[in-house]
Formats: sequence, C-alpha cells, structure tokens
Amino acid sequence: MATKTFGRRGAAPQIPSPLRRPKAAAVVPTAALDQESGPSAFEWTIRENRLIADIPFLTAGLILFLVLIFGVETRLAFDIGKDGNVSVRSLIAFGAISRDLVAGSGEWWRIGLAPLLHASASHLIGNCVALAFAGFRLEPLIGRGWFAFIFVVSAVGGVAGSLYGNPPGLPSVGASGAITGLIGALFVASFSHRADPDEQRAMRTTSLRFGIPALLPLAFGASGHVDYFAHAGGAIAGGALALTLCMVWSADSRQPNFARLSGLAALTGLVGSFLCCGVAVGRYHAYLADAAQFMRSSDMPATFKAGAQRSAELLARYPKDPRSHLMRAIYYVDTNQFSQAESALRTTMTLASSDAAGAPVRIQAQAILAIVLVEQGRRGEAKILASEACHTRDMDATRRMLEKAKLCD
Repeated sequence: MATKTFGRRGAAPQIPSPLRRPKAAAVVPTAALDQESGPSAFEWTIRENRLIADIPFLTAGLILFLVLIFGVETRLAFDIGKDGNVSVRSLIAFGAISRDLVAGSGEWWRIGLAPLLHASASHLIGNCVALAFAGFRLEPLIGRGWFAFIFVVSAVGGVAGSLYGNPPGLPSVGASGAITGLIGALFVASFSHRADPDEQRAMRTTSLRFGIPALLPLAFGASGHVDYFAHAGGAIAGGALALTLCMVWSADSRQPNFARLSGLAALTGLVGSFLCCGVAVGRYHAYLADAAQFMRSSDMPATFKAGAQRSAELLARYPKDPRSHLMRAIYYVDTNQFSQAESALRTTMTLASSDAAGAPVRIQAQAILAIVLVEQGRRGEAKILASEACHTRDMDATRRMLEKAKLCD
C-alpha cells in the first residue's frame, strides 16, 4: 500500500556499502508500516491547519507600521493642538490630499502618503482596531499576498473617493479607505465556500459591525470630520477586488491563485510610497519656514469674537496669516466700520486663496462679506459671495447666519 507524501520530495534510495552485508529486514505487519509511514498527529495539525500561515503577521505588521508613522508625525509636526490633533498645516506638509493640492497643484505624490497618515491618536486607534478585527479574519483566509494587494488598491480607491466627494480645499488623511476596503472584501469573501458556516457568520458580523457605521452616514448627507467618501471609495475597490479573487480561486487550491503576483503588486505600491516620501522630505523645510508665519494653536483665540479684541496685536505679529485679517474684519463689523471691514475681508480672501490650508477661512470671509454687503444695500453681490458657503458642509453656523439674512436659496 502506497504512503502519502503530502507534497514532500521523495527520499533518495540508500545504497548499501560494499564492505558490509545488509542486515535482513525484520518482518513487520502491514498495518504497522502504514501507521509509521503516515504523518503523526502533530505533523497533520501543522500541514492541514497551517498554523504559522494562519497567524495574521501582516495585519500586526501594518498596525505597527501605522503607529510608527504617527510617531514620526508627532515628532516632526509644526504644531499640535490642545486636543492632541496634528495641525492641518503639518498634515499638508506630510502628504495630506485635497482636490486643490493633488489635481490643482499637480502634487500626485500625495496619493502614496495620505493613506498612511493620521490626524490624532484617537484617529489612529480607531483605524487600528478596525484593521485588527478585519485582518485577523481575512488574512488567514486569502493569504498575505492578496491581503496586502487589497489594502493597497483600497487605499487608492479611498483617495479617489475623497477627491471626488469632498470640497476642493478640504485636506484629508487616514488609512480608513484602505481598511474599509478590507472590510468590504471580508463581506464578499464571507460568501465563499472556502469558509465553513461558522466562519462565514463571524466574517459577516465583523464586516457589518464596522462597515455600516463607516458607510451609512453617506445616505444622510454626511458631515463632520470623518471622510465618508474615502470609506465609500475604499469599500468599492476592496469589494470588487475580493469578487475577482473569488472568481479566479481554483477549486483544488487552499489559497487563491496569483498570490505571489498580488504580493509583488502590493510591494510595488509600498516602494511607490517610499518614493513619495522622498518628495515630501525634500519639501519639508519649505513648509517649515512657511509655518513660522502663521499662528500656532497656543496663540489662536478660542473664538473669532475673542480674537477680534486682540486683532491689532495678532495682525502685527502675523501679517501673512489670513485668520488675523479675518479677526480684524470682525472687529470692524462689531464697531460698524463696514468699509474697513470690507477691505480687511477682501485681504483675507486673497491671502487664504494662496494658502493650502486656507479654504475654510476664505469661505467664512466670503460669508461675512456677504452680510456686510447686505448692510450696504448690495444684495446681488452678497448672494454671489454667499453661494459657496451655503452649499458647503461642516459650516452649519455660517450657513444659518446666511439663511437668516435670506442669502441662501
């Protein structure tokens, strides 16, 4: 009876020495031969369950990698707010994306860095928890090559979603697009016959637990600081790639086909990110010098109204910061000096338009100028200026002010 080799190479036949007579072979029952030549219980466990391969080393490595990158961010950041958030200006220097930065300024290198950056420790922790839950279930099923490839493709999908759905000047960072892609892939893979029914239920539960909060707010006009468009782009990319994976997965193979090719593609993406990092390093000192001309979080007043009282001092210290001109304009409005307010607001808009982090300040200045123009009887000009603020998410207070003045249609 032939013994199974479980993929091992056959042993080379032993050649007896001519100086020694071979000993007579002992007579052993056939049943004993079969028992000894087959794999032991330990060998069977290793080969069938592939314990080492099933440990999600890549997931753990990605989490550690993201933590290390955030450590570098906090070390090199120009400013960190009282809430622990890395300043927007620092994130832009590190590689944050926005439509104005990527498409408008042609800085395509940001695509390779933004998915690896995080704005705060809480942002990082939330993403790492989701990555751990998704990775610990998905990586052992599809293997490290495909897992890494889905992460990379979903990261690019998240960038595409962010650029498409967010306002042109809104910077964005985070691995949530890539992680939501893994969650989408986990949901698709849960319908594969490769997993047993218990595993399928666990995979769907995990994917829905994280996927629904990540995507559902889009149906209700998502706002706030969460980039739901990145989530959607990543989920579409990850789900589509997982569907392709299931289609090319041979019935007689435990792991998906093209695992090595997908791993090489993912490695190419990692190399591309390192090249993008080189571009960011080359531009860092220019951003550092520019940041010195803007208010730090410790100098920033709690509100613009409070800043209006210090506007003369702040304007003298930071003449190139559009926020100091905006606070001065608010002071003029409060004192009914509308012509001076209009001049200060137009200066604010000019400076903010040339500032990579100035889009929110520019829109707010436009909204206040619209109110000033209404006071001067120039409602037609006011409605044109108010249009952008009326249709911008995340500026609820400004929009309410414009709606009260009947400047939003």
